[in-house]
Amino acid sequence: MTVEGRDVVGYLCEQCTHVWNRPVEGDLEVHDVVRVDLPGATLYGTVRQVEEDRVRVRVQDGQRLLWAERWRLILH
Repeated sequence: MTVEGRDVVGYLCEQCTHVWNRPVEGDLEVHDVVRVDLPGATLYGTVRQVEEDRVRVRVQDGQRLLWAERWRLILH
């Protein structure tokens, strides 16, 4: 979704029907600390590699790397 020329992620609270948007992080760099919102979990980690539409993150426990779509990340 695009709002005012910027890619955004739309959210809908099914319980209260509140709707809101947040921008997709466009300026992520290696070593940035991020939150990764996955369907079954929220993880925190450090960016290790950035591609156009996905980012590789070392999860906070340090034991694993995962690829996540850019729109799932929030810069901390």
